[in-house]
Parts: sequence; structure tokens; C-alpha cells
Amino acid sequence: MTYDLLNTFKKYFQDDNVIIDTYKLVDGYYYVFDENNNFEKMQILKGQSDNYELEKYIKIRDFYSKYLASNKALDTNYIEEVGNKKYTMLKKICSNNIYTLFFKNKCILGICNKDAIKDAVPVEVFKKGIDKYYKSLMKLGNDKKEEMLIKEKYTEEEIKTNEERILKAFDKAYQDLEKEELPKEVWVKIFLKKDIEEYKRVANIYIKVKLFNTNDSNIKIGETTYGSNNYNFGLNNKKPYLELKSTPFKVGSFINDTDIELMNKMYIWLYNNAAGKDLLKLPVDWSFHGIPKEEEEIKDKNTYIIKVAGNNGNARIDDFRYTSKYNTKIREFVCKNYLEKGQPIMFQTENIYRLRWYTSNIWFAENEESTKNYIKDAYNDYEQRISKSMLSNWKKEVLKQYSPIFLELFEEENPENFINELDRLAIEIIEKMYVENLNQKKRYIYNPRKAFNLWIAYKQYFNKKGEDEGMKLNNLRNECEEIIERKGQITTDEQYYFLAGQVIYYLLNQSKAEKLTQDVTEPFLKANTIKKLKDEIEFLYQKYNYNIYLKHPKFNNILSQILLQEPETKIKENKKIILAGLLADNLFYSKQENLNNGGNKNGEEN
Repeated sequence: MTYDLLNTFKKYFQDDNVIIDTYKLVDGYYYVFDENNNFEKMQILKGQSDNYELEKYIKIRDFYSKYLASNKALDTNYIEEVGNKKYTMLKKICSNNIYTLFFKNKCILGICNKDAIKDAVPVEVFKKGIDKYYKSLMKLGNDKKEEMLIKEKYTEEEIKTNEERILKAFDKAYQDLEKEELPKEVWVKIFLKKDIEEYKRVANIYIKVKLFNTNDSNIKIGETTYGSNNYNFGLNNKKPYLELKSTPFKVGSFINDTDIELMNKMYIWLYNNAAGKDLLKLPVDWSFHGIPKEEEEIKDKNTYIIKVAGNNGNARIDDFRYTSKYNTKIREFVCKNYLEKGQPIMFQTENIYRLRWYTSNIWFAENEESTKNYIKDAYNDYEQRISKSMLSNWKKEVLKQYSPIFLELFEEENPENFINELDRLAIEIIEKMYVENLNQKKRYIYNPRKAFNLWIAYKQYFNKKGEDEGMKLNNLRNECEEIIERKGQITTDEQYYFLAGQVIYYLLNQSKAEKLTQDVTEPFLKANTIKKLKDEIEFLYQKYNYNIYLKHPKFNNILSQILLQEPETKIKENKKIILAGLLADNLFYSKQENLNNGGNKNGEEN
């Protein structure tokens, strides 16, 4: 997958500005020292600089001065025992050249926070670590395995001159930082004033040597050197055929020295712009000017869909898809109020992200105006964004279970699993939402209604037979209304189940209790046989008939037929119809009562 990305986008990464344009400086204190050891200072706090002009100067030099990874740090492992305590300088310096010194305040006594004293070293020990750092810079390219990689090395004179300058600059920065109230951990970065071409030159000495995973297996063919890939790959020299468990693939590969430089830049860009964020979508013609927005419209383009994680300051690709002719525009999706006469439109769109937002708000959010997108959060980072949220536990479980099919539907243009699971998913949401709503002080059914309507809209959208789900429901409602008004007979299973839902809701609404307990609201939803459904209806009637007048001929006519008839089809096949009857305006109330809260108020039968 890394080679797919590289071969597609390598032309863009030949220009360093592609990375620098979106490169971000980390929070910390930045110093630039001139030849006379005078300095300018800048602080980055929450990504914001207090010196814009100095930030522009530092930004590009910082990019060329970072080590590639913690396991690629220069050797600074100086150890000294002071007062019966052993101090080590291992990996405490994180820069890569003679003009910079990068470290964290937690590393040095005197400027470390009191909570970080455990890992800090005395300032004199740190200075000896600086000396070890420069000795390591001097050794770059001297190993036979490294000689073929670089064209130039450091000279003793430039090592000596710049070590002296850095030590003086360090002393001055240290004295300045003693006055600051520093947090537990913050970056301190020291730069010597040099033009950018010189920074590129010295950075290249380090980068050339450290780019490959290891230099043990490098080979040179003509003028080109080949080595093991360092990106999304780990190499075990002792057991080279051991299956890789921590990488997205099992077999390593070789790469040439030119391509690995470009790949390094590509991974820097991925880390700065995509690590820990939502799925990144890169059309093959993306020019890397700026950052692609997560919901940016893409029209019929071959596209890479990538999930990038941060891994110790580096990018790691955790998921990778290539989709041909990817399109965020969909054929028109329309959601109507299928439970109301005339079926007015509630929502319509031709954009997949607007559909995802609407689905998230109707099925999972507390209200339609929620700014959170729970579906997107679930498949991007469930543990951080959903499991720790204030959502109901049942919503968390549904999101956890179904997030893979939401990902396929909304990001990968693959709706098959969603279509297969749609009925089970929607029924679970509607039933649990209904119980949750009835058990609250206000018995409203608008949210379950909206959830039901969205379910029907999806069924209509993906219906390959061209059946009009909305029209079928509308006709069924009209048939049942006529049966009630004319005290007629139930003649089809669909009429039976729709009116069963109407009867259940009417009976539930007779309760004077402020809340309906779960043992009352849930059993009829879980009924999976006709006998169980009838038993629950009879139970509700016996429980609440004190509020039903002795003479309700229309209601009694329907109730008696529900209890006496035996439909041929099973409940499982008619869940949609039962829920439609339960959620639609209740036909046993007057029209005025149905206009007020959907027939939720008690009153006489019409």
C-alpha cells in the first residue's frame, strides 16, 4: 500500500514546500542565536505563536532538524553517577544536526517541573550528553554500511565550532528558562542562525544514513542503493522469516535511496495532517495544496481512503482502501413522514455526508440539531469518542456492533452489508428508543417515529424491485381507518398487525402513571409468537380497562378481532407493520387529539 501511495504521489513530494505548507510546530520555547550569542525567543502555545515573523524563519529549519523517529535518535548515551545516583542521557536529545539542539524541559534539573524530577539529569551531565551528541554526528557515514549512502561528512572543525556555539546558547537559554513557570513537559528548541541551504545540507548527512530500516542489508547496484523499507515495517535481523504481527502486512520489501527519501516526506505529511484524525480521502489527482477536508466533495475520481494513526511521532497507516470512481454525490435520497397522510418530505439530499449526518442525528443523537456525528465517530475512534461519551448504553452497543457496516456504506460505496442488516438494525433502534421514550416523564413518540421513517426511506432507496414502501403504508393506514370507522372486518394479515400496534398504543396510553415501567413497555415489543402478542394485549386491557368506558364499540370491535383471529404470517415477518401501527397517529382518538402530540393524550374515542 505504501508503494501505491508513493507511485501515485511521488512527483508532489519532490517539492519540500508540499510538506512545509502544512507543517506545524509543537508547543514549546524556541530560541534563535546569532554569531554573537544574542537570541530571539518565541513560544508556541496551543499551536499559536507569539512571534509570527520568527515562526516563519524557524518552521522550515525545524522541519530539517528533527530526528526521524525515537529509534533513529543519535547516540547520546552518556552515563554518570552523581551523589550515589546514576544519570543517563539516553535519547534525551532529539535533533539531527550541528546547528540545533532539541530536548524537553523534563530532562534537566533546574528547569523541569517538580513532578518530572525522576527522569531529569543535572545540567552538567546534560552538557556532557551534548558532547556525546556531537561525537555521534562526527561518526555519521564512517561505518562501511553507511559509506555508500552519503556524499559528504562533517569536518572536525565544524563539529568543534558549532558544539562551542551550542553550549554557549544552551547556557543562555537555560538561564532564561529558569525564570519561566514551565509545565511538566514542554519542548525547548535551540537554533543557530544559518541560511536554509546550509540547514538542508547538514540535515541530509543524517537523513541519508538513517532512512532505511537498517543498513545491514543495503546493496548498491550502479549508482543506486537499495535497502529495507522503514515505513509500516519492522525488521527482525535475528529471525528474518518471523511473521510480522504489528504491521499491516507480513512481508518486508526493498526500496531505493531516492524513493525512500520521498516516502519519508510523504509519511511526515501524513503524520502532520492525518494522524489520529478521521479517514483521509486522497483522489489520485490531489496536488497536496493545503489539507483535504474530511467532507470535501469528490466526483467520480479514483481515490485512496486511508486511516492514519500516530506512532511515537511518526505516521502509521492502519487502514487502506483504493476505490475507483469514488463519488460523494449519490442519487437523491428522500425521507418522508410515511406515517402521516400526504407523507410530507422531512429530509432530502444528494450528498453522502449529509445523509450520514442526518442518520446519526435521527438514530443516535438526543436531538436533530446535534453537532456531534456519532456514526462517524464510531468507526473513526470508538474507544475515545463513543465509549466515553454520555450516550445511552444501548446506543453505544449498537454503534459498536454496526460501525463496520456504517463505514462501508458512508465511506466505501459498499452498501450490501448495510442492506442485509437494515431491518434488524432499525428494529433494534426503534424498539429501544420507544421504550426509552415511554419510560420518561413525557410520553412522546416523535423520535421513534423519525427513526421509523428513516428506516422506510432506506428500504425505499435500496429497493431493487421498485416497490413504493411509503404508498403501501399509506394504503394500509387508510384501509384500517375505514375498518375502524365502519366497524368492519379485518381481512388481511397486514391490517391485523397494523391494528394490533394501534390497540397496544391506545392501551398503554390509558395508564395514569407518570412513567411506564420496563416490564410493561417491553414485553409486547419482544413478543415473537401470536399467542404471546395476544397475551400481552389482554394483560394491558385487564390492567388499564378502568379508564376505558364500557361502551367503546369501535375499539371493542377491533380488540375482539385481534384476540380471536389467527393471522397466517408470523410476527417476525411483520415487525415493520406492528411498529407502523404503534407509531402512527392513533385512529381511536379524535383528529384534534392526534394533532396534539400524535394522539398521546387521553380522551374519548372518535
